[in-house]
Amino acid sequence: MADSEYTDDETEYEGPSSQTVVLDALWTPFRVMFSKTALRIYLNILLFIGATIFLVGIAGIAYMVFYFTFIPTVGVDREVHLQFGDGHPWGLTSFDSEFVSSQPYDIAVALDLPRTPSNLDAGNFMVDLTIYSRQTSSVLPTSGGSLTPISQSRRSAILTYSSPLVDVARRMARLPLYVLGWRREAESLEVPMMDKLEFARGAQNLPQSLRLEIQSDTKLQIYSARVEFRARFTGLRWFMYRWKLTSFIVFSSLFWTVSMSTASLIWFVLSSLKPEATSTDEIKDEEQDIIKDEPGARESALFSESYQIKKEEPEEHASSSSLLQSYKAESDEGGMGSGLESSEAQGIQKRRSHLTEYDS
Repeated sequence: MADSEYTDDETEYEGPSSQTVVLDALWTPFRVMFSKTALRIYLNILLFIGATIFLVGIAGIAYMVFYFTFIPTVGVDREVHLQFGDGHPWGLTSFDSEFVSSQPYDIAVALDLPRTPSNLDAGNFMVDLTIYSRQTSSVLPTSGGSLTPISQSRRSAILTYSSPLVDVARRMARLPLYVLGWRREAESLEVPMMDKLEFARGAQNLPQSLRLEIQSDTKLQIYSARVEFRARFTGLRWFMYRWKLTSFIVFSSLFWTVSMSTASLIWFVLSSLKPEATSTDEIKDEEQDIIKDEPGARESALFSESYQIKKEEPEEHASSSSLLQSYKAESDEGGMGSGLESSEAQGIQKRRSHLTEYDS
């Protein structure tokens, strides 16, 4: 009878319906897209993109900090207010932390002089410039012997000569501009004082103040005087200053590459230290997910399991019945069996009852 029951159960199950198959085919891409493996990949991609954007911003900020730290101020100008009185006109001025050590500077003095007859008659005159470091306590002329200047230079200058005829013609041509106030009867002189001046390392060797003196046999009339420092870049500083965009891209990319390599190495080390599930556990989890998501898969899986059990049950029934018959025969011939045989028979009967309950 057991065989007939199994045959009836097998004939009753006709397999998953066509609707279940269609739904299963429609849901298959979504199950793949939202599986645990796919979600883990999505999370890794989002973390990678976020880390990339964050490190790009950090690289840009780091380059800007490096640029303004490494590249000094290109031009430093200071106006010197000359003091007139006894002796030659002279003036003082001071600086902030605007200079960099081991950087060549070109220094010049710009003078704005009126073309007065006394200035034209003065001819050549001397421009004296002295630069002092932070260690200098005073730059007054009275203590000149005790000063320790960083650098000192004296250069000559003169107003541009022009003959009386050319001078009159120039004035007549520029007369409307002079009348309207768009031009002045003055001349600007730029006197180079020092070329490629470098300051030694250390804050105490950087310039803090300077003294400018105009030396002439006759008294000069001067509108204004300025001292100009121009940094002459070489090597990497020249490249970064002349090719700002290119250097920004190159150095930012280099910093980003180093940062990403370091972050990837740390990520790999941390992931290798993290305990991972075995392949069998992952397969079981995926199978459970598939069974939960598919409406027909659970039924087919249960049917396959029950069918397999039922397929194996006849063999077990046959073996158990043959064992019982043999035990009966032995008990009829020899009387009561041993305690061990009776216990084995009881175990077989319990197994049969358990199988019968499972069938019901």
